[in-house]
Amino acid sequence: MSTDPDQIPPTPVYTIMLNSSGTATVDGEEITSGGDVNAARLAALAEVRIKAALHGRPVRAVAKDQDGSAWPLIVAVDGTVTTLDRPHPTPAPAPASVPAQTPPPPPAAPVVPVAQRAQQAAAPRPPTAAEARPDMSPEWAAPLPAEHSGAWGEVTAYEKAGRLTEAIIAADRIETALTAQYGPLHPYTVNVLTVRAAFTVRQSPQSGEWAEVTELLLDTAERRQEAKAQPETDNARAIRNAHAAWRYLRDEDAETALELSERLLGLLDGDELRARDVVQWVASGAARHGAA
Repeated sequence: MSTDPDQIPPTPVYTIMLNSSGTATVDGEEITSGGDVNAARLAALAEVRIKAALHGRPVRAVAKDQDGSAWPLIVAVDGTVTTLDRPHPTPAPAPASVPAQTPPPPPAAPVVPVAQRAQQAAAPRPPTAAEARPDMSPEWAAPLPAEHSGAWGEVTAYEKAGRLTEAIIAADRIETALTAQYGPLHPYTVNVLTVRAAFTVRQSPQSGEWAEVTELLLDTAERRQEAKAQPETDNARAIRNAHAAWRYLRDEDAETALELSERLLGLLDGDELRARDVVQWVASGAARHGAA
């Protein structure tokens, strides 16, 4: 989605609070507990970027200082921050409910003439999967085999229509077939898993099934690490998304979050900020005291 403010929904709006001691919070949740102010600001913006990733689009935020100064911002999925020259709009009242409509039938798999099938098989994968880039080895940039191109066409058609549930189910079927044919660590399988996880992240704010989402993202990050998947930026994104989903999970189901914390810490080697967040929460005994 464009970062044009007029194209971004008015909600949610995340509130970033900063003080001179280097403490930063996002919607009241502490991100840093003191230190360099600029580092705290960057950490808070990084947290909002993860929330943008969970929504699959840029989101609105307001950065506030202790003196009452406030800056309306747009934070994109890639981390781009745009400062607005006007306040965020007031959300419109919720529309009146309307009768449910029968959903349209699923898109049919594209019928491709024989003469074009070779070209289709060589077509690039969606941008959420591995792309043909100079810094990637050929096996990670390769398109799916021709026998899976029709099924993949269904996935992309569902995604373009905004029907993420169907896209996720269709991608899962392809992943299952690829696992049986090539194994769980083959680039074909890992790339489709990564796409399925990305679709699930986009859908998760609506589904709210944080235990399943967190486990899927942990599995994706672990599998990408084990397979030495490329590009490495996708590996880091999978880990960040796993941590963000886990934070939602610990508010919803602290006991399951505690069970998954060790796996998450195993992925956060070198990410001191996020690792400290997990360790501090576990050490606080929140899960054992029934916090939700």
